[in-house]
Amino acid sequence: MIHSRIKPVVDSQLPREQAGFRRGRSTVDQVTLLSQDIEDSFQDNAKAGVVYLDLTAAYDTVWHRGLHLKLLRTIPDRHMVKFIMETLTSDGQRSRLRRLRNGVPQGSVLSPMLFNIYVHDLPDTTSRKYGYADDLAIMLRRPTWKAMEDGLIDDLGTLVAYFQRWRLQLNIGKTVAAGYHLSTREARRELEVCVNNKRLEVQQAPKYLGVRLDRILSFKQHLEEVKAKAECGTAQKNN
Repeated sequence: MIHSRIKPVVDSQLPREQAGFRRGRSTVDQVTLLSQDIEDSFQDNAKAGVVYLDLTAAYDTVWHRGLHLKLLRTIPDRHMVKFIMETLTSDGQRSRLRRLRNGVPQGSVLSPMLFNIYVHDLPDTTSRKYGYADDLAIMLRRPTWKAMEDGLIDDLGTLVAYFQRWRLQLNIGKTVAAGYHLSTREARRELEVCVNNKRLEVQQAPKYLGVRLDRILSFKQHLEEVKAKAECGTAQKNN
């Protein structure tokens, strides 16, 4: 009931790049959008760099005081906001009162919307952002490697500062970078992108929202994996 009531108000204020759990938007839309932007860089004879960010336990680390502030800025009804916060700060146990200061409840219909509200004010970046709930990627295309790497590093610094301010934690060990271009001569060239003086892992075909995106967007590796899973499923069924 609460979700239905606040959805029109919230959805009108969410940025276009956040597609998670919104009507008419899906993982397919985000993968298609990112792929098309990379294809456009091929047409411009440019190089595209993408960083796929991983947030540690994103839903569980939502800071309640910060969420309360953002709810007040988003929903023009302080009584509704107070009611929502009351549902979050109690664990529902009758035997013992316990106040929770972080996280949104797993499995709740409200949780995806609350997380969207929590990150709806991501700072502006030169890179284009692609979000689906807590799956966030940024892409920057430039004529040269250095220009592209420097731009990504600057934007990551901006995002990390935002995460720190709102008590979200970037998992540098699981955040990966990938370069997309059609130059066979530079096929083994790896992005040099650092966060907090740590170089990000580089993958040749990282997975974004279930789809592997290789350097030239041939989708060969992704199709091979899908075929292997289908053959395995058929074999198990026959057995």
